[in-house]
Amino acid sequence: MTEHFIGHNKARLEASPNRFFLACAILALSIAFLMSVALAGTTAFRKEWQFALDANV
Repeated sequence: MTEHFIGHNKARLEASPNRFFLACAILALSIAFLMSVALAGTTAFRKEWQFALDANV
C-alpha cells in the first residue's frame, strides 16, 4: 500500500515544475517590472524638470 503512495508522490513531483526554477522566474520578472517602473519614473521626472527649466527661461 505504501508503495502505491510513494509512486504517486514521485510521479506528482516529477510532473510539477521545479520550485527553484519557478522562484528564479518570478524573481526575474519582478526585477524586470521594477526596472521598467524606475525607467518610466525617471523619464517622466526628466520631462518635468525640462518643462520647469523652459518655464524659467
